[in-house]
Amino acid sequence: MKFPQLTPGVFIQHSNRFSAVVELETGHAVVAYVPTTGRLTGALRPGCRVWLAPAQNPNRKTAFTLLLTELPQGGLCAVNAVIANQLFEEAVSQGLLSAFPYANIEKEVSFGHSRLDFRLSSPQKTCWVEVKSVTYVEDGVGMFPDAPTARGQRHLETLANLAGSGDGASAVFIAQRADAYRFTPYQAIDPDFADTLRRVHDAGVGIHAYRCEVTLEKIEIVEEIPVELYYSKKS
Repeated sequence: MKFPQLTPGVFIQHSNRFSAVVELETGHAVVAYVPTTGRLTGALRPGCRVWLAPAQNPNRKTAFTLLLTELPQGGLCAVNAVIANQLFEEAVSQGLLSAFPYANIEKEVSFGHSRLDFRLSSPQKTCWVEVKSVTYVEDGVGMFPDAPTARGQRHLETLANLAGSGDGASAVFIAQRADAYRFTPYQAIDPDFADTLRRVHDAGVGIHAYRCEVTLEKIEIVEEIPVELYYSKKS
């Protein structure tokens, strides 16, 4: 996935949950939309370099969207949660994910009271997929969520119901940074989500995680990484 021409700047502060004050290289401060419900712990801190994308809607109140941040140890993190869905769709359509060999892709499909990101299908099988964006990494381990998510837990329950009915169902976690070599649910932040993820896996829901390479020009999935549903931090 290629990026548009990006505008560099320095992150100053959050003005609210979904907007940030950024100082451009010209010295002018702008407010940029922050397109994620997460806290961006470890990926966004005052004084870090960031890159902004122009708003697609010229009538939007904010002229920029926060797209990339520079990590403390170097490297970039994409912070737009929607990109994870776009990357997954792109990779499936190109046949790049061996776990998802499906020809038909439907987006934002409702089931009961939930709406899931994708329904994939082939003549033989259907697979429902919920995609989550991972931006927090600790010691090479990508973790989700970085803020409690009751909505995410409900999505997992819906996937379990679908798996129980005979359809395929998977939760996919995409680390939008290059330094995640394993994935685990973030037990300390949301133990209910972590417990639910383990339970739905036992009920037949597939759990997959992927790592991305990120530059100022593009982001792409480069490999599937191991999932550790029970993770113990090494001292």
